[in-house]
This record gives sequence, structure tokens and C-alpha cells, in this order.
Amino acid sequence: MKTISSILKKMNVKNFRIVSTMGHIKDLPKDRFGLKIENGKIIPHFVFLPYKKKVLERIEKMLNNVDVVILATDPDREGEAISFHVFNELKKKFYNVDFKRAFINEITFDGLKRGIENLGFINYSMVQSQFARRIIDRIIGYKISPILWRNFKMRGLSAGRVQTATLKLIYDKEKEIENFKPQKFYTIKIKFKVEDRIFEGYLYENDQVLKFFDKDKLSEFKEKVLEKIVGKNLKFDLFENEREIIPPDPLKTSTLQQEAAKLGISNSETMKIAQKLYEGVFVDNEKIGLITYHRTDSIRISQYGIDLAKKILGNVFIHKRKNKSMFDAHEAIRITTDIDLEKVKKFLDRKEFLVYQLIYNRFLASLSPVCRYLHFQLVCPIFKDICLKYESALILDKGFTKFLPEYLNLKIFKNEVLNTKAKLLEVLGYSIEEEQTKPPARYTLSSIVKKMEEVGIGRPSTYASTVEILKKRKYIEVKKGSIFITDLGKKVIEFLFNLYPSFFSVDFTAHLEDVLDKIENTQYEESQSLANKKIWEIYSVL
Repeated sequence: MKTISSILKKMNVKNFRIVSTMGHIKDLPKDRFGLKIENGKIIPHFVFLPYKKKVLERIEKMLNNVDVVILATDPDREGEAISFHVFNELKKKFYNVDFKRAFINEITFDGLKRGIENLGFINYSMVQSQFARRIIDRIIGYKISPILWRNFKMRGLSAGRVQTATLKLIYDKEKEIENFKPQKFYTIKIKFKVEDRIFEGYLYENDQVLKFFDKDKLSEFKEKVLEKIVGKNLKFDLFENEREIIPPDPLKTSTLQQEAAKLGISNSETMKIAQKLYEGVFVDNEKIGLITYHRTDSIRISQYGIDLAKKILGNVFIHKRKNKSMFDAHEAIRITTDIDLEKVKKFLDRKEFLVYQLIYNRFLASLSPVCRYLHFQLVCPIFKDICLKYESALILDKGFTKFLPEYLNLKIFKNEVLNTKAKLLEVLGYSIEEEQTKPPARYTLSSIVKKMEEVGIGRPSTYASTVEILKKRKYIEVKKGSIFITDLGKKVIEFLFNLYPSFFSVDFTAHLEDVLDKIENTQYEESQSLANKKIWEIYSVL
């Protein structure tokens, strides 16, 4: 609020008041179903949340002699519902007030200016989508949770369309791990010399590292092939070509959470930090919104973002992107100011700076040149389809890796560059390495979000909260960054899938998310019809 107030004063806006609703003012009641059937429709009965009636009364006291009210809640489905409830209550008393909706993607001078200059009204299709989501969640929770309580004789257990589907992903992974049987295998490393330089490379078969799972076959290969090539000079081909690495996409909610999790910051903590960076941080005694809205599925960068990048980079490079997301209401998460990174660091704590730095680097990297390198590959035929391979690379232009140096940690960039006119190599020896197949890795806080997005369950606003709910219900535990399903979690998921084998499936949950997106992106009359049809479908099953 202080950030917005100071910006409005700079814009010479007079006689304004700002008040926060502090989230939703209404929701379905906690102590009863809160849904009723009227004329073939399931109608929600929303009630004031605790203390929120006082918030509305405070707003009402400000509206005497007011001409315009601008609703500037978050620019997403939940924010639209908040604006709707506020408007719906205030219009009962204030007929002559002109209510407008401002969609503000960044809390900066330019962001507010654009929002105020392009006022619209509430998007009722978005509201309908939020209502449908809330009604469906209530039906599932209200119908299923008591069944869990009775069966497990434990109150506090819950089921949900997203949380249960996510728990099933974790359960299935645990089953994979339990059923996994390790196998020993052997790989072969060849030591060789080209001119006066010594290298080591693996044997390959059909572009895959050669693996022996049978020790007898390994012994046979060793006797027939390996022993006979030691000390020999063999012909090889050297392939040289220029390659490039395209910069990664700018961050969206899921990838921000994934990258922050790698730094030891939980998904929920990441979102709290991002909220603070969005709302504003004091920099040199001025509160500034440092990033754009952080709940987004889009990797699109607006022209305002491109212009900002030009200020910092000089030139920008627009790369072709494939965004599979259904959403594009918001742009990607990006910085909003060209203030130097080291200066911003002074005003943030360690974790806040790590999150901001992630956003800063990915945004600028996404508009930077490609990384170009010269790739060398030595290929030496050994026996039938088996050959010795060795790769190395020489950086020609670092490009975007100026911001993301970790992209140069690939093994080929650590090797000595092989650039020779020689046609023969000398085999100096070989070593046999014993390894064992590894079980599938458990999900981490990073990879579970990636998987949720990949299969289409959850949305930017729910990724973090879903994992937190599963932890709170004691269905999962997080140990050293890995997610373990508990005995209770296993029993709950097995019980639910025995009761409703398809209802909580990943496919069905992803389908529901798609339906909610369609409701949001259609005309209001059609959105009502779509919502009512899907709600009835679920209500009739339960």
C-alpha cells in the first residue's frame, strides 16, 4: 500500500485512499456444505470470513462523496473473485459510484500508469472459473473427507482433486522404488594417445555407452577384442562442427519454485519472498516493486520488459519459444527496474536476494545471445558396431552464460580440446568399471512441481500450497530435500483409489484444470453452462 501510495503521488493523483482487503473477504462456510440446488444449478452460498466484514465497513466509510472506486486486486482468477465480492457488496449501497477494474502486473510507476490508463471491469468468466474451482473442491472435500475420518478413525484427514492426484504421483514413485531390483553392469574406458597427448574415452554401441550385464560375455569380449587392441595404432575420424545453446526461458511460477528449491528454499517460502518482491522493498528509502506478478504460467515478455532489458543489455535477442501453457494473461516473472544487482543486494536478506537473483539472471539471459561453441568428437571403430568416443568443446561466444555460467558445467567443456591433423591413435590400455543400476530418484520439492506441471495438475497459485497440505496432513515427509510418502499417506491413497479408481487420477484432475481454463476463457453465458455441467458431473458421482 505504501508503495502504491508513493507512486500515485508521483503521478500527481489527488484525493485518493487505498485500502487492502488482505485476501478474500468471502468464502464458503466452514461449518456446513454451503451449496444448494436451485433450478438445476448448484448455487454457492458465500459468507464473510472472520473480521472481513469490518474491512468492508472501513471501505464503506471512505465512499461518501467518492466518484470512482478502482478495484486493483491481484490480476488472476483469485483476485478477480475478490474484486467481485467487494463490488457485489458495495454496489448495494453506493449506486452512484463508478466501479472500475485495474489490472496491475507490476507495482512500479509505469505498471500503475498502464493499469490506471487502461481501466476495465470485472471479468465474470474468470469469476465463474474461480467459483467452479471452489465449488468442486468443496464437493470433493465435504463428501470424501468424512469417509476418510470414519474409515481411519482420525479427524483432520482430507482429500482433494489436486492434493490427492499429487499424492498418487508420490505413491507411484515409491512403488517404483520398492519394486526396483538393482543389477550390476560393466563399462569400459579406453586410455589412448594422440600425438603426444593422452586421453580417456568410453566404448559405445549404437550411440549408447556399452554396458555388459553378463560377466561371461565381458570376459569373452575382453579376450577377443580388448587384449588385442592394446598397443595398436588405430584409425579414427575427427568431427568438428559449430554448435549453440539457446538461452532458457524466463521464469514462470513453476520454474521459479524449481530453481529456488535447488538452493534449499521451499516452494511456499519462495512464494512468500516473491510476494514481498512484487509488493515492494525499500531501496534508498523508496519502496519499489522489484518483480512482476509472480503467479503465472506464461514465458511471454512484454514490450515493457524488452525495453527494460535494452537499457541493461544494450541489444536484445528475441528467441523462438514454445509455450505449452493455456495461460497468457500475464507475462513471465521478470525484474521491473534497471537498478544494479549489487545495489539491490544491500536491501534484501540472503534468501530474498537469491530469489531475486534467479529472476534477474533468467530474465536477462533469455534476451541474450546464444552460447556458441566448437564441438569435437573423435570416433574410432573397435569391433562391429562398437567404437571408442571422445568429446570436447571450445567456447567461441559465452552469450547468455554470462548470467548463467552453470550451463558451461557440461562435461565436454571441462575436457581438453582435441584439435589435430593426426589420423591414428595409440591404445595404451583399458579399465573395466563396475556399476550398479540405480533406483528411480524420489521426487524433490523441485521435481514434484515440474511433474505436476508436466501432467497438468495444479496451477501457479496451488503448486506450493499442495505440497504444504500433504505435509500438514502427514501424508508425506521431506528429508534432505527428498519427498517420502508416509504409511498414512500410502493407506489413504490406496483407500481412495479403491473407492474412486478414476476420480482422483492424474488424467481426470488434469482434465478438470483444462475445463477451468476453458470456463475462464469463454464468454460469460458459455462459461456458466460449462461450469454447471462439470459441477453436476462431479456432484452426481459423489
